[in-house]
Amino acid sequence: MATTTFSQAIFKGLEAGMSKDEAVKEFRQNRDEYINIEVGNGFAYRIYQQNFEFTDNKLDVILLSPKGSAMGQGYYEAVDWLDYTKTFFDKLNYREFYVPEYWNAPLNLRSKYGLLMHNPEKTVMLQLYPVNYNVGNSRSYLVKLQLYNYDQFMGWYEAEKEVQDVIAEKSGF
Repeated sequence: MATTTFSQAIFKGLEAGMSKDEAVKEFRQNRDEYINIEVGNGFAYRIYQQNFEFTDNKLDVILLSPKGSAMGQGYYEAVDWLDYTKTFFDKLNYREFYVPEYWNAPLNLRSKYGLLMHNPEKTVMLQLYPVNYNVGNSRSYLVKLQLYNYDQFMGWYEAEKEVQDVIAEKSGF
């Protein structure tokens, strides 16, 4: 069987447009590369195959989670992960696309997107943001790092911008 080549890699061998079966096969064949993604200073992400997102059975999004954080993180741990992850991508020459106020403050962030950065070639867009939730009587946090095909993300982003422009125009203000 011939190997299908897709338009752009999102991360390593995971490419935009792969079918679910192809993405799962790539993940399983190279599992060690996806379950321990070191970014330095003791920070490592991992991918779970169930965190792939597909549209029309085509891979669009890959979610990375801080390794060892299945039960969540403390507030300051989440802040450290956000800050260090951004620094890591800055060193890889990723460019800031959108930097909301409080992007690295899990309790104050009120942005739909969180921090958005893209690689110099404009093939990958990353979204870095915290979420918080209650576990029993305590609050827990979790950093999420999502990787997108740049062109696909920009298509979604521009479509959303157009919707908001129409809403603003119809508002009468």
